[in-house]
Amino acid sequence: MSLGGGRSAYFYDVVVGQHGWATSEEFVQDLTRSQILPGSNVANLTVALGYRLAGWWGAALGLVAVLLPGALILLLLAGIYFTSGLAPSGGRLLHGMSAAVVGLITLTSARLARAALRSPTAIAVAAVTFLAVGPFRINTALVIVAMAVISVWLHRPDRPGATTASARQEQA
Repeated sequence: MSLGGGRSAYFYDVVVGQHGWATSEEFVQDLTRSQILPGSNVANLTVALGYRLAGWWGAALGLVAVLLPGALILLLLAGIYFTSGLAPSGGRLLHGMSAAVVGLITLTSARLARAALRSPTAIAVAAVTFLAVGPFRINTALVIVAMAVISVWLHRPDRPGATTASARQEQA
């Protein structure tokens, strides 16, 4: 059970770190897709990883395994809340849990950065995106669209010095 970004960190640790079922690069690809698609990032990530590991059955069973426990616990907590309310100590508990979530998201971000930022171009795209959304407060959706177009252009296969996947395999 987890709140916030903790599940992504847990998935990374289990799928990449413990079992080696996917590489860091594959995990980053699946995580990126899960964040672009509508819906819960964790549910989307579960479907992507389940499909990668076991096809359509893996995707379906992974989704049920992630959604069902949380849904049941949420129903239980909602029942408790509506019968007895939330005590003042509950607010402090949630505040403390939010600090743990920030720590988990920071850890996951650091791990994903190592996998995703492997070239000066990728680092530059990440830095410009950070500056645009953070200090300059440009609309996030606008920045995502603009940086996606720029990233595709910067990583196009016909640019000078670019190599295709088949050429990289031949070199290895």
